[in-house]
Amino acid sequence: MRFFGMAAKNVNTNEQVYNAYEDESLSSLVFHVICIIMQRGLWVAGFSSTKELLTIHETSYNRNKPVWELDFFEHIIVQEPLFTAREKIKGVFICSDKNMVVPNDLYNEEDADNWIRHIHFIEPKDVIASYPLDAENAQYLLAVSVSITELIKINFKKALVLPLPIYHFNKTSKQGLSLQCCITNEQVCATLHNYSQLLWHKVFDYSCAEDIAYTIKLLCIENNISPSDISFNCNATSAAEYNVVNDLSQYFPGIRDGNGNPVNTRWDPAASLAQQLIACV
Repeated sequence: MRFFGMAAKNVNTNEQVYNAYEDESLSSLVFHVICIIMQRGLWVAGFSSTKELLTIHETSYNRNKPVWELDFFEHIIVQEPLFTAREKIKGVFICSDKNMVVPNDLYNEEDADNWIRHIHFIEPKDVIASYPLDAENAQYLLAVSVSITELIKINFKKALVLPLPIYHFNKTSKQGLSLQCCITNEQVCATLHNYSQLLWHKVFDYSCAEDIAYTIKLLCIENNISPSDISFNCNATSAAEYNVVNDLSQYFPGIRDGNGNPVNTRWDPAASLAQQLIACV
């Protein structure tokens, strides 16, 4: 039985839980753990030894507090039962709108650092990391708060650290226009390919489905693309984003989850995301 629970921990913090089975001993079956560190939220998924999805925990806090509230992340990491055995944590994914894709032919570490600092406002102490995108012959640059970087170093010493949208680049569609989206509690990671050629990538804030639809429709206008020609696959971090995915289907009929399946239940987009992320580590 698949089920989920939603409960407010206090007036500023919300928690959601997905379990693949109604089994009190489910946590004892967890063999692999991955997590997402995102604006005002932490997402954790547990898998069996064969990488079957068992559980998802997401905790987030409201927008009346700073974006990267270090006390929140430290507290959740200590309290999260899936983090008890640190050796099981295989991957940490970071969601940040301060990013840039640079073709390998143009990539130079020092120049790229200067470029991203000209494009985005980045604090002098913030860390800029680069990740190879082999399928794109490019590098993905990501700027991360220095406090979050230190948090990861202390708590996830053996985990592979990657940008959240990395799965958008690992397995691209070879048939026409393909848009991949990942919706978190506050942001959207969106990537558009045409026959495996990267056309566009962006991580941006949103308040409702209309914000996302507007950004994508504007992209279509700028590139002379018909929205009806796009194959749209959408993941999300929890059931809370299901309504956003459902509302998007009004603008983009035929929207499916990241695995290409119809979105039938509130947790389908989150389960799809977990399956695609565990394949990256």
